[in-house]
Amino acid sequence: MPFMRKGLFWSLRDGTDTGFWSHPWLDNETTLEELALCDLSDEERTTSVADWLDGNGMEAPKAGLGEDRTIWGAEKDGRFRLRSAYNLVVDEKEEEPMDVWKQLWRWNGPNRVKLFLWLVTHDRLLTNAERKKRQLTSNDECNFCKDEVETTEHIIRRCKKAGGIWNHFSSKVTEKNTNIDFQTWLNRNLKADEVGVDFGIVCWLLWKQRNDEVMEGKKFSEEGMICRIQAWFSIHQQALRTNKTCFGPVTSQRTIEDIGWKPPEEGWIQLQTDGSVITSLNSAAAGGLLRDRLGRCLDAFSCNLGDSSITSAELKGAVEGLERAWRKGYRKIELNMDSMTAISIMNSWKDDNHRHGLLAAKVGNLISREWEVKISHVFREQNKAADFLASRGHSLHFGIHHISVCEPVLTHWLLYDSLGITMPRSISNMN
Repeated sequence: MPFMRKGLFWSLRDGTDTGFWSHPWLDNETTLEELALCDLSDEERTTSVADWLDGNGMEAPKAGLGEDRTIWGAEKDGRFRLRSAYNLVVDEKEEEPMDVWKQLWRWNGPNRVKLFLWLVTHDRLLTNAERKKRQLTSNDECNFCKDEVETTEHIIRRCKKAGGIWNHFSSKVTEKNTNIDFQTWLNRNLKADEVGVDFGIVCWLLWKQRNDEVMEGKKFSEEGMICRIQAWFSIHQQALRTNKTCFGPVTSQRTIEDIGWKPPEEGWIQLQTDGSVITSLNSAAAGGLLRDRLGRCLDAFSCNLGDSSITSAELKGAVEGLERAWRKGYRKIELNMDSMTAISIMNSWKDDNHRHGLLAAKVGNLISREWEVKISHVFREQNKAADFLASRGHSLHFGIHHISVCEPVLTHWLLYDSLGITMPRSISNMN
């Protein structure tokens, strides 16, 4: 069945059964044939990975471990689930509009923003396109882009100004595929429990910014808009802390806790790593740092990984961090990451029957050396320094880069952690 083939991924062993050009065996789930700059001959299309590597004097990644395997690539951990198979079937189908309205009813954000989102789902914003329909203006172009019709979707998702804001707040976007239907994209992002409210606030402020500039002549730089959004995030968090009803009820299964950096145990070195992906740029990056008990940075790095998945980026960051720790002679390492998926893969690294098997095996080999390594999950509020280093990788050349411990922004986050500054976070009480 075609939809089943979409979910398959080739995990390399000896490379004899995996088509070099025709099968998806890269991190980005793309076949090399799709990236080829010229037409391939029939002979080239039948070339296996082993054939290509042999012809270039290289060996398959897991030569000697048997035949290649086809695994389920539609799940982050590589395991087949009916849920993901079903999603492949319905992925291209438009979701029912009623789902969006039901989602808004459960949305736990400011009422004024909820009203705005209701207007968005009904396409009732008074954009230039709508104003032209009502003969209130003869110009339906976007006031910023000047070359596209200003619709609701354009203001929130397509406008150049919106693009810069969403790139900065990419962690607030759960569904990053901007080619799907706008209502579907909106619904999927509002469904995210932890970031759905922030996503809605960003949408509202993009519209509010447009009105302030067009109607009142106020001008906002991208930096100013980012500060404005972050201020609203803080207002919302404070409202949750005090349980103000204007932001909706706080469910009984969650509590607000102050989250901050925690130093490693006496005699241990802390390794913080993180991954980052900007889907619109096909750019993946990773970064990390080694810290002592006083919070001082002993080593830092950023990696530009090209086009890769977020889980792969997280794992590659962990591999690079562990290798640097070993080379520096540290033998008690506390590895902190904010990706539960990556941690799950690393903890079961001997089970390589999934798409990240090669990276998991690298982590396993590193952990198996004569040293002590503890892997712990932390919240992203506790991983700000690594998050900065991962994001910085996008602006660097492809490869691994050493980062000076005197880097101003890195120094800021190191001081932020060492001073014990915390941020509120809604924590689930459910086991």
